[in-house]
Amino acid sequence: MKSQVLSNFAWTDLTVLAFVIFFAFFIFVLFWTFRKGSKSYYDSAGNIPFNEDEGEPKLGDKK
Repeated sequence: MKSQVLSNFAWTDLTVLAFVIFFAFFIFVLFWTFRKGSKSYYDSAGNIPFNEDEGEPKLGDKK
């Protein structure tokens, strides 16, 4: 059934638009993740499971 629907789908512009929106969002997430200055935030978030003796961890705090 899915192949029949996709083979008769006549709005190729809508398909291209959906792909462009998805691709732009993907590139935005990549740039946001690897932006300058975010390393300390992700390092502190990655060390949360190892902070047993401290109280509630604060993301972005430098040690």
